[in-house]
Amino acid sequence: MDDVKSITLAELDIQPVDPDSPVPLYYQIENDLRRLMREGKLPPNSLIPPELELCRAYGVGRHTMRAALARLAADNLITRRAGRGTVVNPRPDRSRFYLDRSFTRLMAEMGRVAYSQVLEQKLEVIGPDCPEVFRDKIGQTCLRLVRLRFGDEEPVGLQASTVLVELCPGLEKFDFNQHSLYDLLSSEYHLAITRIEHTISAAVADHFQASMLGISEGDPLLVVKTAAYLDSGQVIEYTLSHYRADRYEYSTSHVYPA
Repeated sequence: MDDVKSITLAELDIQPVDPDSPVPLYYQIENDLRRLMREGKLPPNSLIPPELELCRAYGVGRHTMRAALARLAADNLITRRAGRGTVVNPRPDRSRFYLDRSFTRLMAEMGRVAYSQVLEQKLEVIGPDCPEVFRDKIGQTCLRLVRLRFGDEEPVGLQASTVLVELCPGLEKFDFNQHSLYDLLSSEYHLAITRIEHTISAAVADHFQASMLGISEGDPLLVVKTAAYLDSGQVIEYTLSHYRADRYEYSTSHVYPA
């Protein structure tokens, strides 16, 4: 603990949460603490202010604050030590992806700037050849979104997403070269994704994938199929992603209740 630096509230520009916002209070706190880490105001190996001080600064109770800190701990951004305080962890290995995060959040945590190049964006209708998770959604309108994803200047993966638009009308009008899909679902439509399921397999790059990702045809790819569910249990999005396997490894974590 000798190399841990204590951070005081006076060093942080914390504002009380908005109780009238549809965004949950713990989520507002979580996002603000992530911002402070991203901006370097809560740097790695720093000791953040005590829980009670944070409660007063954000204007919330201890239960809400603990929920926000628990989410940060689950993402390995902080370590909570009983009787010793909460420490900001060093940034994770830049070559590792954690599948329980959105791509934009993950790139930010890795210290990289995420951006997208939209290759296809249009409204379609769920058809009989749809993924299994959409079998009971045939005939519903969806957004098909194909993007080349970058971390800094490096192409990271190709993602083909299908999003049900019943609960998010007008989603097709947003510029996904600039916006994160999950962030829009949360901020614009107040849809909270609470469960993400992944299926991982391997493949080799075809000509199109190789040209997009800057690799050779036949090079190995990691294939990740992702289904995202709302707190109601309803599926909202399915994505088929192809990532370079020569530069990145993947990990997933699960947090179980006590």
